[in-house]
Amino acid sequence: YSTGPSFAKYDAFGGSITLDSDVTQGLHFKSITGYRQTKWNIGIDLDGTPESIQEVTDTQHQFQVSEELQLSGKLLENKLDYVSGLYFFHEAGYVHDFVPFEGILYIYDAANDVDTKTYGAFIHADYRLMDAIGFSFGGRYTWDRKTFTGGQEDLNGFAYKFLGCNPPNAVLNPVPFGPPGGIPNPAGLPCAVFVGFPDPTQPLRYFPPGDLSQNYNIFTPTVGAQYHISPDVMAYLSWSKGFKAGGWSTRLSRAIKSGNDVAFKPEYSKTVELGLKSEWLDRRLLANAAVFYTNYDGIQLNVQTGASPVYENAGNAKMKGGELEMQSLLARGLTLNFAGAYIDAYYTFVDPAIGIPQYFDPNRGLVLLPPLSARLPKTPKYKLTLGPTYGFGLANQGKIRLAADYTYTAEMWNDSLDTPQLSRPVTRNLSASIHYFSPSGTYEFALGGTNLTDDRYVTVGAVNYAAGEIQSGFNPPREWYATVRVSVGQ
Repeated sequence: YSTGPSFAKYDAFGGSITLDSDVTQGLHFKSITGYRQTKWNIGIDLDGTPESIQEVTDTQHQFQVSEELQLSGKLLENKLDYVSGLYFFHEAGYVHDFVPFEGILYIYDAANDVDTKTYGAFIHADYRLMDAIGFSFGGRYTWDRKTFTGGQEDLNGFAYKFLGCNPPNAVLNPVPFGPPGGIPNPAGLPCAVFVGFPDPTQPLRYFPPGDLSQNYNIFTPTVGAQYHISPDVMAYLSWSKGFKAGGWSTRLSRAIKSGNDVAFKPEYSKTVELGLKSEWLDRRLLANAAVFYTNYDGIQLNVQTGASPVYENAGNAKMKGGELEMQSLLARGLTLNFAGAYIDAYYTFVDPAIGIPQYFDPNRGLVLLPPLSARLPKTPKYKLTLGPTYGFGLANQGKIRLAADYTYTAEMWNDSLDTPQLSRPVTRNLSASIHYFSPSGTYEFALGGTNLTDDRYVTVGAVNYAAGEIQSGFNPPREWYATVRVSVGQ
């Protein structure tokens, strides 16, 4: 059923400019400039009934601009290759949610603004100590500056009505709620203060007034070593540190006193990788293999608290696995690509403070999620890809390329709660395309199709038992496309 607005409109515009220049012999300069803006408007009836209970609308505007400046070159008689640079990123966004929860209960009207500025400086270098041995090292220093203004309100003032402390500027003693005789209010607090709203001058607003801010200065290094077994075979070992920026949960089901109540911190990772890159049979066979081990600290997960989806640094996790990539030239113009991956991902610690009851399972009772036994979301155990490509020339000197791609992905969970209704089964995806290249290489025409088997499965979703609903989104069906590309300045 859909008695409310049901629509989706997404507009995006973007572009990039890359400038390359040789400054001097052995010194190269590159500039990469990017811009992107989006507008998104949706309306959806979430309750699935003929009644007007949860008819949600959402509007989002966002823009981002980035600039990266690079200097690269060689030093020490060409034994040292390096690239260094500066990076800047600015993102500003606005989102306005309107969520009437069960009609007569909460009516959330949320207008929120976010602004992010990121500055970075980085360097990476490869040093060839001798013919067989090389080392790599590098690092990036990042300055993150984030601000957020939360404007969510409950237009219905349900918290005041529920506690019997209404209107917000009233002073009641006792407050007529709870035990016989009510709750004492000897200090004579206005209802807005007694109920716990952060700004008595805006008694319906859930967020404290003003901007919330987060600032991070983070250094992420990397080191590695390479051993060239032969000119065609190289083994390597690397260690690196990474992070994912923090932020705020922007949808609340209760008023908060401080922005720290809904803030989450950066997530950190440390990864060790051991691998082999090789060429065989006069470069007719390329084979790369790697095994890795990653440790996550303060992993960010989306969990449900009451009727609100919130992000939390839920605990720690580990991920280990391996990858194999191969490319083989089987015959003139015929190439076969293969890729396989295995991942074992699991939690090592879950913060007890995040163990919030999510739902009642008749077999397990009250479930606290995510438990240590839960699988990390979006992490299939196996993934295999096979893709043949065949190209040949035409009498007019043009070229034809035929390509296909088959991907097998093991089952996985789409949310951090391991919700069975949102699990994704084993998927098998087949795509194919045909390309024509003009004799000069200026034009490329392509026809193709994706998901040719028309396999349908859940790709995203959320569970909200407090609101009595499970939401899910599916992958696109079988699709056909045509593209034209024009290369200029060649």
